[in-house]
Amino acid sequence: MIGRELASAWRFCRENGIKRTLLYRDTPILIQLGKYGMCGVLSVIVFLVVTTFGEWLFPCSFSEDLPERNRALNNIPLHFAAFLPSNFAAYALNRWLVFTPGKHSFGKEISLFTLISFLSFSLGELIPFFLVDTVAVNNTVAHLSFVISSAMINFLCRKFLVFKK
Repeated sequence: MIGRELASAWRFCRENGIKRTLLYRDTPILIQLGKYGMCGVLSVIVFLVVTTFGEWLFPCSFSEDLPERNRALNNIPLHFAAFLPSNFAAYALNRWLVFTPGKHSFGKEISLFTLISFLSFSLGELIPFFLVDTVAVNNTVAHLSFVISSAMINFLCRKFLVFKK
């Protein structure tokens, strides 16, 4: 199965070239997952820039010297502040490079995309809280655990509920 998918992705890339492979939405699943991953990385960069900026603006709220419970609680509003810019970056990139729009109107599409992102965001917020509060991980690990758990939920929901293909 994986060998067949790899062969399909390689054949598509060879026949269409890199530029068309990146810009064409109807690609084999491995290429689509790769492009989704690239969009995710760019969205994560936006998320991490906002959270880093928040930590820089409010250093007392994120000091490693604080009790773990306080740091865990302080991460929640910071993640919410980073949610909107990273969500809109993800939406724009996914709509442009990965998924085929048209299943819903633009307003409904972005609303569903944001609702799914928010739900996965909220569920994903439990993991870093638990890790900081009980295992005392540092802030970077907490932020990354949030990103990874959210990404897993988002791909499936976006592919099957929001976009056409």
